[in-house]
Amino acid sequence: MTRPAFGVQISGPLVGEIPERGHFGRLAVAAEQGGFDSLWAGDHVSFLHPLLDVTVALAACSAVTDRIVLGAGVLLLPLRAPALVAREFASLDYLSGGRVIIAIGVGGESPKDFEAVGVPVRQRGARADEGMVVLRELLSGERVSFAGRFSSFEDVRIEPGPAQPGGPPLWVGGRSAAAIRRAATLGDGWLPLWVSPEKLADGLVQVRRQAEGRPITAAVSLPALVDGSIEEARRYLSRRYGTEFSTHAIERYCLVGSPERCAERAREYLAAGAEYLVFNPAVEPGRVAAQIESLAEVADAAAH
Repeated sequence: MTRPAFGVQISGPLVGEIPERGHFGRLAVAAEQGGFDSLWAGDHVSFLHPLLDVTVALAACSAVTDRIVLGAGVLLLPLRAPALVAREFASLDYLSGGRVIIAIGVGGESPKDFEAVGVPVRQRGARADEGMVVLRELLSGERVSFAGRFSSFEDVRIEPGPAQPGGPPLWVGGRSAAAIRRAATLGDGWLPLWVSPEKLADGLVQVRRQAEGRPITAAVSLPALVDGSIEEARRYLSRRYGTEFSTHAIERYCLVGSPERCAERAREYLAAGAEYLVFNPAVEPGRVAAQIESLAEVADAAAH
């Protein structure tokens, strides 16, 4: 059996006090030294809480690491011109030696994101679909032309190109039918959040049926709190996302409790078909380092 892969998010909404600037580099080093396969950074333009720009965060992490994969998760592609995204991530992949994954999301839960950049929320799905096609073209390293609803250009080439042939893998976040269709037809992986093991298994059946033989990495993003309580995780996540989560939701979609309980829960997702687990620490910035250490132990236990 192939060993599952594990990632950890180190840059997300900063609930509480903003840490000093060296904080993120230390977390990146801790994630790499802890044996994680990838580290991840989230994305918004204008959100409830402060948040580093996703490409800046990943570039900073690239500079202090050598091995670990750098994941954008999820990048809200409809907010940006795809050519600029291709430029940024081609450069990041080049400088990091081919260590990038781009997970695409459509957003919508933060209307200010769209207001800030002048993009109608109702266009987010169509923009994501077309944008992924444009990214494929521009990250190919070739000179390409494209004519679509939102992007049109002739004879364009992004240089330097990405280190990975064909560009970084494109994963798709989200658990909706549209996200599943997008992952199956346009993506290289599926990375849902807020899914139970049962929902993940059902979604993977749909993804693989629609992919018609194309290989799709089965991933899942999991809010996690090792050595914490369901109520503690519920309070933090409700504050982070600006919505009141129920105890049932935390129990159903998160990893919470003792290291043994968290490892057991992780194994349930692996048994459901996940090949790649991305842990999202459900704590304030000052407690993330300790969670990275604990989650590394959870990952090791879950993998054996």
